[in-house]
Amino acid sequence: MNPYDGMSDEEKLIKTEELVENHKLSPYIERICRNAWHSILNGKFNKELNKTIRYMRISPQAIGALLHDIVSEYVSKYIENGEIKGFRRGDGKEEKDIVCEYDDYFSFEIKTSSQRKVYGNRSFSKSEKGKEKSGYYLTINFEKISKRDDMNSPEILLVRMGWKNHDDWEGQEKESGQQAKLKEGVWETQLIDVYRLKININTADAERLQALYGIGTSTAQNIINYRENVGRFEKVDDILNVERVNSKTMNAFDYSIII
Repeated sequence: MNPYDGMSDEEKLIKTEELVENHKLSPYIERICRNAWHSILNGKFNKELNKTIRYMRISPQAIGALLHDIVSEYVSKYIENGEIKGFRRGDGKEEKDIVCEYDDYFSFEIKTSSQRKVYGNRSFSKSEKGKEKSGYYLTINFEKISKRDDMNSPEILLVRMGWKNHDDWEGQEKESGQQAKLKEGVWETQLIDVYRLKININTADAERLQALYGIGTSTAQNIINYRENVGRFEKVDDILNVERVNSKTMNAFDYSIII
């Protein structure tokens, strides 16, 4: 089943909004993801290390895998508390990450990433192998823990939900490649925001500014230089006065920034 069959990009986006609105877990997704994230940040290793995870240099891949599983655990917690009914954590390689027991249509996969988009295993581009790849997806983008400090706690940057078909994934061409990425246009039309961190361009440090789509190291430093030399941004559009920021760049992140 392809809910987007024959649709234009504009029609796909409208359909995605409808799909997410109709999903039984959509009212809980933001709370589940943010609670899972804070559980990871405040999680502590044994008494010998006596460190919370946020102060440890743990790779983004490990944090992403942990976030993936903790989100599943929070779904289980809300099921036990009676807030959520009819869902459970997937069991084994043939089931999706979260399974809807009364209608598999609402089962979904979870993808996490410290990068600006999300990726899957190369098998996701091969429909004939493993679990069903088409269906609902929950994607979570987060800041790398090792690069934050006491004044700037690492955050979930973006939580999105939507529908992807198996042929929306594109495997790496090299036989040795293990990754699959989303084809052009899928991220923009078949996933919508459930939560997005608002970044204050008057106070954000360089690392957090780089979480904005289209902002790299140089442009982040240009924003900081502007604040130091010209003064605070009085309105969001003032960021267009920063070198290397144009209307196209701003259109990619204007709903992510505040002053």
